[in-house]
Amino acid sequence: MSKTDLRVIKTKRAIQQAGLTLILKKPINKITITELAQTALINKGTFYLHYADIYALYDELLATAANEAIQQSTAYPLLFQDNQAFVREFLFADSPALQPTQLALLKPENLRFAPDFPKVLLNSFKQAIYQVGKLPQNRENDLRLTFLLNGMISLLVNPTLIDRNDPDCINFTVQFISRNIEETFLEFYGK
Repeated sequence: MSKTDLRVIKTKRAIQQAGLTLILKKPINKITITELAQTALINKGTFYLHYADIYALYDELLATAANEAIQQSTAYPLLFQDNQAFVREFLFADSPALQPTQLALLKPENLRFAPDFPKVLLNSFKQAIYQVGKLPQNRENDLRLTFLLNGMISLLVNPTLIDRNDPDCINFTVQFISRNIEETFLEFYGK
């Protein structure tokens, strides 16, 4: 790696860290490039060499945080071995506690500036599943995973659809989604 590459990496890290520091204090739309540059110990021009605006930085920070959180799950191999265990792990396992910066990134007043976040989240989930190595990445599998994951993500973001205190509701949900997985991935669950 060349000296220039290392400087670029360090500068981007400084900008990202400054963004995370500032987002703990105020919403993304209240952060100025001037204060971000001062916090990162760079000039404004250097910021613009790496990002078009504060929202481009926010998009990258949000995608990185989502990808890191998604990679922590152990659910993905279960999709191809035990579909019910996959559903239970994906929908009902206790999530690790979010860090303060992750919580700040996910605040509604910030998320409104990230209209593509659901798509980013979906793609991160798909990549985690492809990394298992059981499913080739192609258009057909992208379609199948998109259909399945969009439904499951909808249940995560709209928790009123599932009564987590009602075992019958949980069992119905697991059975319903499991049947969909079996029909979607006949090569793993064919009869």
